[in-house]
Amino acid sequence: MEPKAVVFDLDGVYFERGTEEFISKLQERHGLSEEDIKGVYLKSEQMKDYKTGRIGKEQFWSYAIRTWGIDATTDEILALLAESYAENPEIVQLISDLKTQGVKTAVCTNNFPERIAALDERFHFKENFDVFVTSYEEGIMKPDARIFEILAARLGLRPDEIMMSDDKPENVVALQKLGFQAFVYAGLDDFRRKVNA
Repeated sequence: MEPKAVVFDLDGVYFERGTEEFISKLQERHGLSEEDIKGVYLKSEQMKDYKTGRIGKEQFWSYAIRTWGIDATTDEILALLAESYAENPEIVQLISDLKTQGVKTAVCTNNFPERIAALDERFHFKENFDVFVTSYEEGIMKPDARIFEILAARLGLRPDEIMMSDDKPENVVALQKLGFQAFVYAGLDDFRRKVNA
């Protein structure tokens, strides 16, 4: 079935680089190890709380800066984060093509407000999407089925009318259980083939 909506992941799909570049820049500027950065930025309970809106910017970044033992401000870290991202022009074109064909476009992301705000200020990317669902606004994260149900409701479509790829297999499994056309992201060519199949 041809999808009536296509949902995009941000890191590694819409944005060609981001997290990896940010980690690299933190290593260069502050002499941190990749393990130390990931322990705070990707794996900590504090980041989960940040992404689900339980704690705010100052709480998370003061914890991160203190844990890393670096001399930096929250604003400096967020500026470094924003400059680490680059849009994938082929994905931007694909979204434009889909919209021309009458296919809705959406984002469903585990994220925190300052990253989305900084990237939207730089790229104005939110205007490319009909629906934008974030963990920090909903208070739940992928792969929780409820966030995907919210996504379908906002799109006004049944799950089987929606196609979504994700780089995390556990998210794809959760989507498939709900009936979404879901697959693990394996590069732009594969993604384009599946969207146009």
